[in-house]
Amino acid sequence: MTTHSAVAATSKGAFDVIQVPTPVPEGDEVLIKVEYGAMIAFDTYVTDRGYMVNEFPMTLGFSASGTIDQVGPNVHDFKKGDRVTAFTYSDNGREGLKSRFKALQEYTIQSRKKVAKIPDSLSLAEAATIPDNFVTAFYTIFSQLGLPIPSSFPATTPPPLASTPILIYGAGSTAGVYAVQLLHLAGYRRIIATASKKHHDYLRELGAHDTFDYNSPTLVEDVAKAAGGDGKLLLALDCITAEGTLAILGKMLSPLGKVALLLPIKQGNTVTNGLEQEMYFELPDEKNPFPKGTEVILVRTFLYIEDERMSELMPKILPDLLQHGYIKPARVRLMDSSFGSLKERVGAGLALLRENKISGEKVVVKMVD
Repeated sequence: MTTHSAVAATSKGAFDVIQVPTPVPEGDEVLIKVEYGAMIAFDTYVTDRGYMVNEFPMTLGFSASGTIDQVGPNVHDFKKGDRVTAFTYSDNGREGLKSRFKALQEYTIQSRKKVAKIPDSLSLAEAATIPDNFVTAFYTIFSQLGLPIPSSFPATTPPPLASTPILIYGAGSTAGVYAVQLLHLAGYRRIIATASKKHHDYLRELGAHDTFDYNSPTLVEDVAKAAGGDGKLLLALDCITAEGTLAILGKMLSPLGKVALLLPIKQGNTVTNGLEQEMYFELPDEKNPFPKGTEVILVRTFLYIEDERMSELMPKILPDLLQHGYIKPARVRLMDSSFGSLKERVGAGLALLRENKISGEKVVVKMVD
């Protein structure tokens, strides 16, 4: 049996480089030789807590880039050698995580529906930053919040709610960066972004109309002034989704509004608050800070593929956006050989994520030297 190296959580609180079987693609699958794998805070949950892990070892990483190595018999739009990026999670989102699909390994197998070709102008390291957060932003905006998908990007005609203020809370996150870009491309002109001050110029460059420091003591009043009217928002997206951010948004939303929360909901104020941090996938009434009537949408990105409108998101929509330069990748924080062995690179990346030392960047691990 052919095997390859993978970086996996081996038990609660431990990870290592292990050998795993190299699969052969079937049906509409492709086998990708991984050059770079990206990590997110969720990888610390898996490693440190065994969060949502049914069985160890569990390979890490939710986005990968590299080249096509083999294609299944039903695949006709990819070929060996194509440069690609992929959203690396179980093809059936309801089954949760499965190691054979994950990013931090020498080879990953994927359905063609989760893979996008990338232009020569885009580096593989940059490409690894895109899939998970791009898909999250697109799915949240155009499926969960219910805004119409434009017939083309950029939109040729303004959408019905083009002048409606839309808040992206935590817009300096990679999901927030893509949300701002997509809303701007879709024709929305009153995008309100909250982020650290250091991200404000960049977010305005991407299309944000107003930017505010989410640490400001006058944030609620500032956003209300920018929103105009009665000062209450009809549309918002929380890219952090912690109890502290929900409490702030609760003061901003209209009873007639919608707010999308990127799950899981975290205890405290940030995406990582230590091993004792509680996380949950529902919003109990006693923890709901929103006005009565506000529609609270709990976003489970792994289910995006169940929306038929999303089936060509990676194979067709993303490549077109990248080819025309309409979507800019997140900034790369590269973990390469200067950090040591493959295990040491991943350990350094986990530490950055665990300690909240990443903002406006994506941790990317170079898998091969």
